[in-house]
Amino acid sequence: MVSDLAIEAMNVEQKKQNRRLGLILATVAVAFFLGFLAKMMLLGA
Repeated sequence: MVSDLAIEAMNVEQKKQNRRLGLILATVAVAFFLGFLAKMMLLGA
């Protein structure tokens, strides 16, 4: 059986991983948005 301390440690680690993944996904979204804006400005369409 897994102790409460081990479960808490896993939860903290999972939160770190979730935060990192969220930042990566947000960065990708911002990059696409900036690319779209640049395309609109440069091509004027």
